[in-house]
Amino acid sequence: MSPPRRILIVDDSTAMRLLLAHAVGRLPDVVVDQAENGLAALQALKATPASPYDLVLLDINMPVLDGMKLLGMMQADPAFAATTLCVVTTEESPEAEAQARALGARYFLRKPVSRRSVELVLAEVFGLPRPPEPGVAGGDGR
Repeated sequence: MSPPRRILIVDDSTAMRLLLAHAVGRLPDVVVDQAENGLAALQALKATPASPYDLVLLDINMPVLDGMKLLGMMQADPAFAATTLCVVTTEESPEAEAQARALGARYFLRKPVSRRSVELVLAEVFGLPRPPEPGVAGGDGR
């Protein structure tokens, strides 16, 4: 039996954390943790060195420690080199996306985010079948 997939959701919005947790919680064998800001996320990341997170979904605009600073700290620490990073944010500027990608974000999703866009990221990260297109049998796009 393979170890569970570990996902950390970092957002100061409780509603967004719950929405993302619902979307990723549909995966089999998944452990989902949540943090309300970058500092809480950093503590969670450092508390699990023997079982690192496979994926971190994080917002940029958060109190205490924002997502860009967290990305920079993770990029500087080789312990997080294998962790896939996905920014989920309201930031619309190409500069914000370029900065996040330069700091190691592999994916950049803009809010409001659809369940399908999260499922596409999950499929790519975990080697799962792509979800069907909306309008195709079984593909409602939500």
